[in-house]
Amino acid sequence: MSGGGAWIALLREALGSLFAHPLRSTLTGLSVTFGSAVLLLLFSYGTGVPDTTADLLRSMGSKEFVVEPRRSRGAGGNRGGRRLRIRYADLPVIREACPSIATLAPAYQPGRGGPVFASNRSWPWANLTGVGYEYREVTDLRIVSGSWFSREAERAAEEVTLISAPLADGMFDGRSPLGESVDAWGRRFRVIGVFESQASFAYSLFVPYPTAMEMGDTGGRYVSKIAFAPRRPDLAKAAIVEMRTALGTLYSFDPTDESALDIQENTDFVDKVEAVSLGLEVLVLTIAAIALVLGCLGAANVVGIAVSERTAEIGLRKALGATSGRVRAEVLAETLVLCVIGGALGVGLGAGAIAALGPLEFTEQARLVPHADAGMLSAALVVLVVTATLAGLPAANRAARLDPVEALRDE
Repeated sequence: MSGGGAWIALLREALGSLFAHPLRSTLTGLSVTFGSAVLLLLFSYGTGVPDTTADLLRSMGSKEFVVEPRRSRGAGGNRGGRRLRIRYADLPVIREACPSIATLAPAYQPGRGGPVFASNRSWPWANLTGVGYEYREVTDLRIVSGSWFSREAERAAEEVTLISAPLADGMFDGRSPLGESVDAWGRRFRVIGVFESQASFAYSLFVPYPTAMEMGDTGGRYVSKIAFAPRRPDLAKAAIVEMRTALGTLYSFDPTDESALDIQENTDFVDKVEAVSLGLEVLVLTIAAIALVLGCLGAANVVGIAVSERTAEIGLRKALGATSGRVRAEVLAETLVLCVIGGALGVGLGAGAIAALGPLEFTEQARLVPHADAGMLSAALVVLVVTATLAGLPAANRAARLDPVEALRDE
């Protein structure tokens, strides 16, 4: 018999044996079906775990990189050195000296805050900050209503403001503050937006930086802090080094002087996020693999029981000339047929479940989208066949080692 014919004969015998015991075969196949469905589900959603987890965890913490000038070390390394001040006019030079930084924005606080007045209500204390147009891009600030000020409004030093959501609720009793006027620092501002920010004080106002330049003692000539964003997450540490070097060169202090600059950064947080994401992905995929292996082991166990029940039949076949290799191949064929058919049904069941579930929404910033491609399905099929073969080997070897005389005598 040719090789192809032998395989067809094996397949027929395996199917015949399975159809002879429909209930046992169905229950066994279902274990593989559900294992395969779980595998596809966890693989599809598991591949999106790292990015989704990163988005979710980053949404819980600040993504801001903020530089605040402090006081450099004095003689002998003590903190009695000079106070560092970053000039607003030097920002273009700083940008040029930091190629790893995509965007930076200045912030200026003319004082420690003060009262804010609306048409029919006042608030005892709020913090006012002048910021550059790019400030929204490099911080966690979220616009709740209205809009951010335009570049034209910044250049023209328009008297517009965005107020924090708690301040808006406290001053306007739930009605929209957009278009209303508020008075702060002896100036009147038109409210164009409401924002939320984890990094800002709860009761705050943001105005264009040039608008705030006539306030306070320094008139905005020196920035209170600089917020910036690296071009890519992997350039975060390089961006910090470049910022320290640029400011150290520009203002004549040691860039390694930790006391001169306070840089609030999240590189450690990002590293932890990536580690957690990788760990979750490995965990999900491990659970998926275990589910499939358990299904195949269940199928192999049932086939092993079937071998024990068919001891006399196998002994008779060997007495009539069936070789050990042939018997082993037949038992393995039964296991493979059960696992492949169950696996195919499981893929269909898993695909249907994915279509029904769709993307999983965790927060506005975190959305888990399932992803399954041909490569993933091919790898799962290979794992299925290899696992089924290995799981079925003990039963196949036991059947192949049966002594026909002993088997017939026991019967």
